[in-house]
Amino acid sequence: MANVTTFGKVLRKLRIDHSEILGDMATRLGISPAYLSAIENNGRVIPDDLIAKLAQEYNLNDAQIKELEEAKAQTSGAVAVQFENQKENHDYIQTAVMFARDFSKLTSQQIIQLKNLLKEFEDSGAAAYGSTAE
Repeated sequence: MANVTTFGKVLRKLRIDHSEILGDMATRLGISPAYLSAIENNGRVIPDDLIAKLAQEYNLNDAQIKELEEAKAQTSGAVAVQFENQKENHDYIQTAVMFARDFSKLTSQQIIQLKNLLKEFEDSGAAAYGSTAE
């Protein structure tokens, strides 16, 4: 029995929502059905560009992209941090590295507090830039 990952479940839901079979999705993404199946079933690492391809091919909204990113993180056990324009900002990089190094030392209560704080920052940043995406 295949071990369908969280990411694989989200992919299957996306296929079902578009009335497609695995082969249809694989063709749209330019990969083999066997490779896509292996990604779903934890037999292959999720390619870094797969979410971008899915977003483009299926015209995904921000919530759907976020769901895929969270499913990828849960499946892989890792999160990639994009520095983009902040790569020259020492404080930004140092903070990201602190998260990577020390996150496992936080208590459950601290994680909840941090999550709420980051959500407030995200919401205030979205408001500052006029974004209404959730």
